[in-house]
Amino acid sequence: MSELAGERIAQQLLLWALVCWGGALFGLWRTRHEFWRPFWFMTGVWALVNAAIAYGGWLGAEPDPASLRRLLWINAGLDVLYMAIGWGLWTRPKPVLKGFGLSIVAQGLFLFFFDLFHALQI
Repeated sequence: MSELAGERIAQQLLLWALVCWGGALFGLWRTRHEFWRPFWFMTGVWALVNAAIAYGGWLGAEPDPASLRRLLWINAGLDVLYMAIGWGLWTRPKPVLKGFGLSIVAQGLFLFFFDLFHALQI
């Protein structure tokens, strides 16, 4: 792994955020369905949060590999928590909660493998 692993990870997270944000805008524009609108809205919220984290990481000082690895493992644990919360919402009867839940599960799943992959690479 290159010595600028933190910068590269931040750039990849920013790319994911931009893809999600584009998908969210398109999805919100195309649907009025009571399940899909909350799904796309929550996807857009996650995109903004991921973009802010990535941008801060990109501009910040390059962390040492041990600290970055530890942060990625902590994030992977949080991703499991996000998926559990999302699953709980997804199993609720209201379509709005189902939409929010599926979006959270999808984001948590991606971020879990993203963090896991990078933690194992450092």
